[in-house]
Amino acid sequence: MVFLGGNGHCGARLSLAREALGCGDVALVDVRYPGFEGRPRAPDLETFLRCASEEIAAAAGAGRSILYATGIGGLIALCLRARGGMPDAPLILQAPVLWGLDRRVMPRLMRLRLARATASRLFATPLFQRRFVRRHFMRRPSTETQAGFFEGYARCAAFPDLFAWFTPHLLRDLEERLASRPEALRRVTVWWGGRDRIVTPEELRWTPAALGGPWPLRVFQGWGHYPMIDDPEDWARALRAEVD
Repeated sequence: MVFLGGNGHCGARLSLAREALGCGDVALVDVRYPGFEGRPRAPDLETFLRCASEEIAAAAGAGRSILYATGIGGLIALCLRARGGMPDAPLILQAPVLWGLDRRVMPRLMRLRLARATASRLFATPLFQRRFVRRHFMRRPSTETQAGFFEGYARCAAFPDLFAWFTPHLLRDLEERLASRPEALRRVTVWWGGRDRIVTPEELRWTPAALGGPWPLRVFQGWGHYPMIDDPEDWARALRAEVD
């Protein structure tokens, strides 16, 4: 299971899920993006995508692979597929950021340089962190997990880059690329948490108009945006069922 995280992603988000998966047939491999967890930033989106593609190829190896992308990782996965990457591997999009970029207020706001700088500082403030945890986690993470989660944002130099790169202009480019690669839109399934307050299924109302027919949707009523942290055992069960 090759995991493409969202903005600010870090390995700490998956530590509990790895424990829950144990040493069975499912190996969870994190794609290490440039500019995350203290790594050097990519100078542009194409370099970022090339590095991510190389990570995926190394992680996939010779065995059967499934791509799992959450948040902005969903658009990263589609960008890679639009460029011919991993067309045969099934893709699970969990609460992906998609064509809502055209409509939602927050992405529009974050295209402003000042807003991006402010958001980066905001994630470091204890008051914001407490409110974020109360609003977006289904259960309060341990002190260690919470610290690792927010450290991911603190060490994500690419945080503003993703907001600068993923714009309506990119969506128009994706529409053209994917129109010429219909195979890139196959073998895609969408998972959504019924209690997700970060990205809502409205994304799926706007996206088919741009790309064509809707993808199969599976809703997990008890999940929020971070099931791998909230309930790693349940998330692990869902992954195993998908592999089986």
